[in-house]
Amino acid sequence: MPIWIIAKYEILRFMRMRYVLVIQLLMPLLLIFILGSALSGAFKMEDRTLKPVKVDVVQSDSGVLRSGFTSFLNAPEVMKIIQPMNIQSRDEAVKRLKSGDSEFALIIPSDFSSRVLEGKEAEWEMILGQDYGQNLTAKMALRSFLDQVNYMQSAIIWAGPGAAEILQKYGSDSSFKPVAEASSHVRLGKLTSSNSNYTAMQYYTASMLVMFLLYSGMGAALGLQGEKERHTLSRLNAMPIHEYQILLGKILGSIFSSIVQASLVIGATMLFYGVNWGNDFFHLFLVCLLIIVASMSLAILIMLAAKSSKAIGTTFQMIILAMTFLSGGFTPLPEGLLQRIGEFTLNHWAMQSMFRIMLGSDAAIIGHHISILACISGGLLLLTLIVYRKAGYHE
Repeated sequence: MPIWIIAKYEILRFMRMRYVLVIQLLMPLLLIFILGSALSGAFKMEDRTLKPVKVDVVQSDSGVLRSGFTSFLNAPEVMKIIQPMNIQSRDEAVKRLKSGDSEFALIIPSDFSSRVLEGKEAEWEMILGQDYGQNLTAKMALRSFLDQVNYMQSAIIWAGPGAAEILQKYGSDSSFKPVAEASSHVRLGKLTSSNSNYTAMQYYTASMLVMFLLYSGMGAALGLQGEKERHTLSRLNAMPIHEYQILLGKILGSIFSSIVQASLVIGATMLFYGVNWGNDFFHLFLVCLLIIVASMSLAILIMLAAKSSKAIGTTFQMIILAMTFLSGGFTPLPEGLLQRIGEFTLNHWAMQSMFRIMLGSDAAIIGHHISILACISGGLLLLTLIVYRKAGYHE
């Protein structure tokens, strides 16, 4: 069959080019080793002892929640995290924050309890200090109390005024157990007690594999364009072969070469770098195949739109580098606009799928990421078919 003959010779052509071996195999392994070794410290998790936060509390509320909050602050687990100091006014609390006598301030309005019991919007004012870590510690600890208050308020809204009367009566007990048992709200744990995070070597193995699988599409696009520029495509078209068979044969040859590349990179990283790819190799193969399909679809689209090999190379470079950067392929991006933009890239979902496989996540979670990756790849493939029907592969 002409398609398989063309695919066979396309594979032989790639195997005879020495630079393909260097770029497609040795280069990703080298980059994985350099980035994984140099940036390993950025992925290392360490358990640290929390330093208690000096919190100034301006307690103006004399309602039913006051005793519950006092019991919450006096709980042994909370006292390991927060060192409260009662302050008379907001101005004094702000002054102490500026002078460094305290690290965080909490202002509780006088109508806080009454608004909660009436099912109305109620809020605290938290004034942050200069230390980001201490601010975060204080907010997370205090949030555990507010979560219970929110739960209680939702019950009041749902059950009506009768629930508020019961809670008011129950609140006469100074212990006010529904929100005072802080030991169930605040618990100190250890991050390093489980291996639920990936290492730097795993991270960059996934990111570099995705990037170089996308680059395989650029090689296919340059090969297709080369047939035009060398005027060998006209000879192929003169043969009793349909042009779609020529295109499909060359793409299948490139797909096979990309699968071999992915297999060698995965095997080499497991053997030489000790990368743990997990045990779900079927889904891993599916992820690689979807990346390759997307890459070949991009190759055809760019080849049909560009007029020269230089334009194809430049366009591919810009697209792949931009997607790799936005997805955090070079370095993990902090939360913000760039990270949200990165969620619209092919690299992001490919990497996240690989990470879930490495960590042995539930099949539903892995399937969710792969399904989104499949939608992106399917969309690119559909667009390619539509454009190809109009443009075709000919000189």
